[in-house]
Amino acid sequence: MAAAQQPSAGLAEMKNRLISELSPRQSGGEQLRLHILWLLMIRVLLFTLLIAITVVLQTKGRDIILPPPAVTMAFLSVVFIYSIGSAGLLQNMVRHLPRFGLLQLLSDAIFAALLVAGTGCSQSIFTPVFLFPVIAGGMSLSRTGGLIAAAATSILYGGILACEYLGYIPRFYAQTRYVPPTEYLTLTNVYAVYGLTFFTIGFLSNLLAGRLRKTEEVLSQTFVQFDRLHLLYKQVFDDIGTGIITVDGRNRITSCNPAFERISGFNAAELLGLPFGNFFPAGMLTETDQSRQVADLQRKDGAMTRVRHTFATLNLPPDPALNDPGEAQCKVITVQDVSLLEQMERQMRNTEKMAAIGELSAAIAHDFRNPIAAISGSAQLLKNVHAADSSPDPLSRANRHLTEIILRESVRMEKTITDFLQFARPQALTLEWFDLRRLCEETIRQVKGRESCPLSAAMELDIPDHLDCWADRQLVQILLAHLLENSCAAAAQTGQWPVLVRARESEASGRNCVCLTVLDHGPGIAEELREVVFTPFFSTKANCAGLGLSIVRQLAEQHGGRVRLLEPETGTGCVVEVCLPLPGLPEEF
Repeated sequence: MAAAQQPSAGLAEMKNRLISELSPRQSGGEQLRLHILWLLMIRVLLFTLLIAITVVLQTKGRDIILPPPAVTMAFLSVVFIYSIGSAGLLQNMVRHLPRFGLLQLLSDAIFAALLVAGTGCSQSIFTPVFLFPVIAGGMSLSRTGGLIAAAATSILYGGILACEYLGYIPRFYAQTRYVPPTEYLTLTNVYAVYGLTFFTIGFLSNLLAGRLRKTEEVLSQTFVQFDRLHLLYKQVFDDIGTGIITVDGRNRITSCNPAFERISGFNAAELLGLPFGNFFPAGMLTETDQSRQVADLQRKDGAMTRVRHTFATLNLPPDPALNDPGEAQCKVITVQDVSLLEQMERQMRNTEKMAAIGELSAAIAHDFRNPIAAISGSAQLLKNVHAADSSPDPLSRANRHLTEIILRESVRMEKTITDFLQFARPQALTLEWFDLRRLCEETIRQVKGRESCPLSAAMELDIPDHLDCWADRQLVQILLAHLLENSCAAAAQTGQWPVLVRARESEASGRNCVCLTVLDHGPGIAEELREVVFTPFFSTKANCAGLGLSIVRQLAEQHGGRVRLLEPETGTGCVVEVCLPLPGLPEEF
């Protein structure tokens, strides 16, 4: 069966190719060159077959007028040599192809005239050969090609009939059945019939060729548009991020795009032609409820992924080549991987929940400040009373000790609540110019007065005089206080002093800014902790909320600046740099 179909397919392909090559074209170009070459081949075959068939029939006893064999062979030789020479010239000819084609049509007309003149003139059976250049002219050349060939054949045929009437005929006619015409009206009638036929065929060939040209132009434009549409479809099908898979009427997979291959893990070669239900949930082809079009899809590696899918039925026109009409009932399924989207939605819900918890916590912390202030004030009064009591009584000493604990823990809780509220509810900026060195001096005195600062703490400034900064003075003071407290605590562990505060006006990311740097000679920050030290509630110290550096980063970013950890110059310690932009420039950098 398959072997029988292959030859028929080959013949059909050859037929289509021949029709395409012989279809009419405008003059010029490679197509016209190919047409002329085909005309040369048809000329040789036509004259050879006509003369060969006539010679065979004559040997069978048919009374046909033919010139002597020597003349016949000479005529065929001239046709062969002229055609071969023309084909050689055609291969190297670039310009004047229409003129060359017209010359070949005129040559065909002359060859046809010689054949008719040598085989009986008005009584020749080869007179219809004149139609060959007429039809060829209309098909290959411009709209006037057929009419020019018709005019040439009419003139040549008229000349043949005139010579016949005047008696200028070949001598070998005397040995044939040739009967000379006696009335010129008979020749005139023959000429009128054939001449009118030549021009009619020429006109019709031109008309048919023109319509074929228009049809071919429209078909060519249609092919171009179809190719562009096909390319666009293929580009969209291959590049779209949504997975697309198609199935036929029997739910067998017919195609899938690369996005679906990425989602499912299967290659297209592993899926094509196989039932859809063998790999994926059959419900994906039946569910129409939009709220239920989400399913768990098992990938090739066994992992489950969450997908949202839709499908549509395509009622294509039936293909005559298909025996089953159901093959035209195709379905298109689109698949989107929503596992990441659902994960982001869960994270967003968790974020909203944490934000609500944060707001509630901030409100609770704010409400705690009043009771803590009352407790702290009462403890301070008790401390003053016990300070006046110098009795060695154990109960008095215990009361003094407990009062100190209450005061100390109240102060720590007050600081924790203040830090938490500062982080949870950052206040609006009030930008102004201020002397950065004076602010740093005030902050150092403030930090030294706190109980958390060691008595041995030593802090130095390396800030030029009159270095002004554009920021919120109070928030920058809070930022610097947190950095100094951390640096003093770190320096106290190693006993290496002083803590240095340095400030310079510099350029960061192409923008002018003021960079404030705090350096200490403590144990430093481990490499694996450098990425998490700015995370809220992260701390390596006991009895610490872990909000100091988080507040520093928040305040820096609130000003449109940045904070980062630098490598210490001495190899030990910690260096924190805060850069705040100057006014008149973009806020974020």
